[in-house]
Amino acid sequence: MAKEIQANQAEDNMEDLEPKQSKGKKVLNTIINIVLVFAIIVAAFATYSSFVSTSGNGVPSIFGIRIMSIQTESMYPTLNPGDLIFDVPVSNTSDLRVGDVITYWTVIDGQRVLNTHRIYEIYDGGGYYIFETKGDNNTVSDSLTVHESEIVGKWDGAKVGGLGKVFDYLQTSTGFLIVVVVPVALFFIFHLIQFFRVLFEYQNIKNKLQYELERGKAEEFVEEEKRKLDDIKQKERARLEAELREKLRGEILAANSPQSAKPESAPEPEKAEEAPKPAEDDGRAAIEAQIRANMEAQIRAMVEKEFKERAAQTAQDTAEQK
Repeated sequence: MAKEIQANQAEDNMEDLEPKQSKGKKVLNTIINIVLVFAIIVAAFATYSSFVSTSGNGVPSIFGIRIMSIQTESMYPTLNPGDLIFDVPVSNTSDLRVGDVITYWTVIDGQRVLNTHRIYEIYDGGGYYIFETKGDNNTVSDSLTVHESEIVGKWDGAKVGGLGKVFDYLQTSTGFLIVVVVPVALFFIFHLIQFFRVLFEYQNIKNKLQYELERGKAEEFVEEEKRKLDDIKQKERARLEAELREKLRGEILAANSPQSAKPESAPEPEKAEEAPKPAEDDGRAAIEAQIRANMEAQIRAMVEKEFKERAAQTAQDTAEQK
């Protein structure tokens, strides 16, 4: 029963010692988790679009959708620099019509780059199509026509203003480091610190509970030793009292026996026949009572002395065992 009570007390102590997060800490953890999720999503998006998926004329795509960032004002006001647009793949170039906005490979200033312009004219090249393109903000068509094999995708009309600059910045090593790597690293460092803090708190709680259990065992041991000492004391007292009573009885009987009486002159016949006087009986009873009181006092003193010696010896043996 005592062990069950101690176990319940230990559980209560564990509940009291469990670390409780404050409201501010919970809010901070929520914000950090949101930042982490956002950083991971951005990192996955930037990494996948930049380095992983290069299907479709060497242009990164996600589930077939190609993400582009507008760099110039050639399509103003339809598209502005920094807009993020989404192109869908073109499975059949015969479905394209004049007025569609397409993204294609072309050569500008001696470099092969992507360009997004509107279809101005469509020509049949005999088994393939040739497209003439023009920017909405340009007065003349593009100098180079577009072969159908150079078309990357068709703009579906969806765009996000300004997000293209962020996308372009993420393509750089500096942007990826600042926007993705640093937040993720800070998050993991923060949670690593939290992990070790919880680990130390758990170890502290474990040590305290271990101390409580050990203290409970020590108290049980002390109580058990005390009960044993009480039993020994009672038994020893009873034994000594029995021995001293027997000794006292023997001494009283020896003192009252006829052989122990002093020799006297033979009484006269008349006096020998007389009955003992009451005064002599009272004196003998008083002597016996005095002897009994003295013996009981001796018994108590001997019992106390013996008990103290045994208690001291038991305490010394217990200390040596510990």
